[in-house]
Amino acid sequence: MEILSDVHWIDGVTANTYLVLGDQTTLIDTGTPGKQKNIINYLQNELKSKPEDIKTIVLTHHHMDHTGSLYELKKLTNADIAVYKADRDIISGEKSSSDPIYMRFVSRLMTIFTSYKFVKPDIILQENDMVNNYRVIHTPGHTPGSIALYNSDNGVIFVGDTLTYDGNKVGGPPSFLINDNEALKKSIKKITDVEPNIMLSGHGKPLTENTSEMIKAFYNTL
Repeated sequence: MEILSDVHWIDGVTANTYLVLGDQTTLIDTGTPGKQKNIINYLQNELKSKPEDIKTIVLTHHHMDHTGSLYELKKLTNADIAVYKADRDIISGEKSSSDPIYMRFVSRLMTIFTSYKFVKPDIILQENDMVNNYRVIHTPGHTPGSIALYNSDNGVIFVGDTLTYDGNKVGGPPSFLINDNEALKKSIKKITDVEPNIMLSGHGKPLTENTSEMIKAFYNTL
């Protein structure tokens, strides 16, 4: 689905995946294991592009519904993998996560029963780094290395799982998927402060109208 001429939402990959087009096409998140075909099919059939046109794969955080097809997509595209420094060693498999027990259990099951493979990132992101005209905003709370990506020119922000939109209201992660409540609240404040026009989250639907006001309204309930 086209959000803007250079921003596309790929549905059907469990967690939302996005393509940002340009001279250096960027893929944001990769869905669960086995979803690389959905992404490549969209790229080829809808955008008439090639896998190798994807130059960078940015991960909003380390959870497997966002990193599940990373290994296969790395092979298909040879893209650089960019992650925030706090989630790097979890994505590479060098360190266990500090997730709540429920998430660790689910991740362990998915590792055992799917084709998931760990991948070593190529680019370590930090606050205010730029990726394809999008500024990195560190948004811990869901995971220590969660990030948002914001473009001040078009007002688009990718928020990973820090916020969601179900077509009716803005929300946050379920309580059992929050790593740090205070950190999450501060992260949502960072997102309200940039006053985005369009919010694209890891789950749910794109929020394209009254975006800033709806995010602020949710923040005020915390």
